[in-house]
Amino acid sequence: MARILKRETGQSIVEIVLLFPILILLLMGLLDFGRLFYAMVALNDAAEEGAIYAAIDPTDLTGIQSRASNATTTLVTISAADVSTTVGTIAVGAPITVTVEFDFEFYTPVAVAFFENNQVRLRAEAVNPIINTH
Repeated sequence: MARILKRETGQSIVEIVLLFPILILLLMGLLDFGRLFYAMVALNDAAEEGAIYAAIDPTDLTGIQSRASNATTTLVTISAADVSTTVGTIAVGAPITVTVEFDFEFYTPVAVAFFENNQVRLRAEAVNPIINTH
C-alpha cells in the first residue's frame, strides 16, 4: 500500500503543471473583462458629463470636450479629440448628443485571435435636451 501512495505523489505536481497555464489565462481573461467593464462605465460617465454641460451651453464645444475628458480617471484617459458633439438646431428642447470613443487594449494574449491589434474601439453616447441657448 505504501508503494502505491509513493508513486502517486508526483501525479498532483504534473496535474498542477498542466493546468497552471490554463488557470493563468482564465484569470487574465477575467482581469481584462473587469477592465473592459470599468472602461465602459467610465466612458458612459464621461459622455453623460459632456451631455449635461452641452444641455446648458450647446455652443461651447471646447467646454463640452473638456468636461467629458476631465470626467475620466487615469485608468481610462480620453482626450478632447475623442469627444464629438452632434446637434441639429440649437433650440430649447432639441436633443444634443455627445459621443466619447476610446481604444481599449487587452492584456490577454488570446484576445489577438478575436480583436485586431489586441484592441477594441469602445464608444459611448449620451443625449440630453438643450435647456439653455443663451
